[in-house]
Amino acid sequence: MRVLVTGIDGFVGSHLAEFLLTVPGVEVHGTVFDRKQTANIKHIIGALHLHTADILDRSRLISLVAEINPDRIIHLAGQAFVPTAFSDPTSTFQANIMGGVHVLEAARLLKAKGPVNPLVLMVSTGEVYGKIDRLPITEDFPLCPNNPYAASKASIDLISQQYRVSFDLPVVVVRPLNHVGPRQSPLFVCSDFGKQFAEIVAGKRLPQLHVGNVRAQRDFTDVRDVVKAYWLLLEHNAPGVVYNVCSGVPLAVDAVLSMFQEISGIKVEIISEERRMRSYDVPVVFGSYQRLKQATGWAPAIPIRQTLKDVYEYWRRAI
Repeated sequence: MRVLVTGIDGFVGSHLAEFLLTVPGVEVHGTVFDRKQTANIKHIIGALHLHTADILDRSRLISLVAEINPDRIIHLAGQAFVPTAFSDPTSTFQANIMGGVHVLEAARLLKAKGPVNPLVLMVSTGEVYGKIDRLPITEDFPLCPNNPYAASKASIDLISQQYRVSFDLPVVVVRPLNHVGPRQSPLFVCSDFGKQFAEIVAGKRLPQLHVGNVRAQRDFTDVRDVVKAYWLLLEHNAPGVVYNVCSGVPLAVDAVLSMFQEISGIKVEIISEERRMRSYDVPVVFGSYQRLKQATGWAPAIPIRQTLKDVYEYWRRAI
């Protein structure tokens, strides 16, 4: 079985690649934008079939998919940072909407050529629900994005569902909430904290932690659990329905901070910074993964403290 992962060199892509390499009979293909930027997969690069491609290059993507002839496509490539979407909404819309459309088109054309009818997993986000007034979030909540990144993902979310209706393309849409783990960019809160604590322990910064809104409560899931959920949805051939991927448990950011203090064995001065605050933040977010569990039997397995320990150790090694 051939599996194509777009953005395989990214945070989630690298963990998905590791997982796929443990699945018997799977030949793992992946797209990278720049072969010089493959640090996340350097330890497994010899076992992967890598292809240089820009998801905005429609012709290249269509020809590449036709060449690989994948049985399954998991689309991860795109722009995933909300502040970047505010500063450059045009590029975010291009990457997340048109990039996704190009993947769907490549799959549609491959299906039309036959005999392969590729299963496509399109990654949306829990951000598409926007400001909610009841919890937990279930998949039947209306889409009400409140930032450009969320709007871009809501668009490709709906477009993906339409490709199933209009072209009978087997597509499953996932809406992950916050996912965390080693190799995540320090632009995201848990990785940011882990990096700062590792730098303090290494003597590279003062024992001060710079934070934003630590009162916010979020639904954190280990990225290694998340990629298993993605694969199980394809294994159970459950296209045509959207699925939340989450822990179902809200956790305050200051609780994450406390866990990092315990893990690192140090106490730090907490410094709030206005530039780290986000006016569009929702105070409390957590979702329900019951639809996913019913379809696949999946449930999160890795405790958040273990996840944070692994994040901290990753930064300790990196520094």
